[in-house]
Amino acid sequence: MDETGGTSHASVLADFGEFSLRAGDLGDVLHEACRLVGRGLGTDLAKVMEMRPDGSLLVRAGVGWSAGVVGHTVVPNLPGSSEHEALRTNRPFVIDDVAAETRLTVPDFIRAHGVSSLVNVPIPGAGTAAPFGLLQVDSRAARKFGPADTDFLRAYANLLASAVERLLLLPALRDALEGRDRLLRELQHRVKNNLQVITSLVQVQAAQAGTAETRRELEVVGQRVEAMRLLHARLYVGGSVDALDLAPYLRDVAQGLVGLRSDGAAAVRLEADLEDMRAAVDVAVPLGLVVNEFVTNSLKHAFGGGPGTLGLMLRALPGGLARIVLWDDGKGLPPGPSATGTGLQIIEGLARQVGATHRWVTGGGARLELEFTPSAG
Repeated sequence: MDETGGTSHASVLADFGEFSLRAGDLGDVLHEACRLVGRGLGTDLAKVMEMRPDGSLLVRAGVGWSAGVVGHTVVPNLPGSSEHEALRTNRPFVIDDVAAETRLTVPDFIRAHGVSSLVNVPIPGAGTAAPFGLLQVDSRAARKFGPADTDFLRAYANLLASAVERLLLLPALRDALEGRDRLLRELQHRVKNNLQVITSLVQVQAAQAGTAETRRELEVVGQRVEAMRLLHARLYVGGSVDALDLAPYLRDVAQGLVGLRSDGAAAVRLEADLEDMRAAVDVAVPLGLVVNEFVTNSLKHAFGGGPGTLGLMLRALPGGLARIVLWDDGKGLPPGPSATGTGLQIIEGLARQVGATHRWVTGGGARLELEFTPSAG
């Protein structure tokens, strides 16, 4: 306790600092500021007055006042008042004896509440902006607010100003963030639609191709573009800009390719065993293309026109890692240099792009195992 019967100034500053860091509502912070400052100085009444555009002061928060004061009472900021003097000099201004004060005007509601002594302290604005307003501490008991009190109140008002600045900026920051997210979602939507157009154009060109080889090459290009379109569709639907659910995306890529097999060959079945996990977009894009290349190569080379099975597995591993396994029960990889075709080179390049370790397993079909970090690195 200090000599006025209040809680120590240091304790009040610490308590208010902790509260203001946790709080997310300006009204709550202003009310708590009034409550704690009264506790610190052992006074009956306190209030925060916010400066309005016309220079007048609205009683924004307070403790100890009658109903109808807080949120409603406006104090003129006129020359000849203690409020004006505090704001003009940017320093605390004290009235020791309200009843005997004749030089300065004192609002009627303050006199009606039996205030004997008061002190006004400016609450600074952000940077060079005008002050937010005033912190006014009122005492029904006659007292002198000395240098220790005014130094404490200046520090308290500066702490309050920091909290006010933060909370006034929050809505603008939220609006800016929401605006950015809207723009990014619109961009995703447009990219998704543009990729759909490209896919359709490639399909038209493939249908009109003069040779079977040209048609196959265009179909491969179209499938790669479709893998990208599926990713942006997932991002758009999920409302995210930097990560997506990896399992449904990889399933969409693989299932779409298996479903497109329309060359009269026997059916190929997809077995998908995928754990749920999130992955950064920079990781998901290359992985989707890996799945695209593996499935495309299997459909083209593994089954020789007969039936077969393609497998896709996704598992989380210890240490923040994950594993993808792609396999088929077809003819397997050819031995030696002929196993280094364009599709396999693309897969290995994509694996390096995400920092994945990869391993090819031969015998009983083709099998590719990749270990990677789902988060962006």
